[in-house]
Amino acid sequence: MELMGDYGRGINDAFEQVDKLNTDLAPASGSFTVNKDNVLAAAQIISTQAAALKDRLHNSREALQVAAPGNDDVSTRIAPAWNDLLVFRDDSYANRISLYVTSLNYLAEQCAQSAKTYGYSDEVIAAAFGAERG
Repeated sequence: MELMGDYGRGINDAFEQVDKLNTDLAPASGSFTVNKDNVLAAAQIISTQAAALKDRLHNSREALQVAAPGNDDVSTRIAPAWNDLLVFRDDSYANRISLYVTSLNYLAEQCAQSAKTYGYSDEVIAAAFGAERG
């Protein structure tokens, strides 16, 4: 659906940005089993991906904001509403992505705890995470 006029172009741009972010950041669905042989690799991959997503969100946050396409009453009212939805509200898309990053970090930490249970030392676990942990 393509909306017309200055107002429509602003909304279309916002949809395109959200669609691009969703396409670029779309998680692949699936499952895997963590065991002694792959727990450190799983922790490292999850942690690395969480850090990459966090950086991507941080670098994209400003680009997610919609500028009013005109000075008319509708444009000046709708742009802040879109920005709230996309970036500023507690349940905004940006904050949902941030919560997802937090859950990935928690999952990586659970893998680290599992690695400890499997008998890996703190040093080996820390090395698996590299600079990502902390």
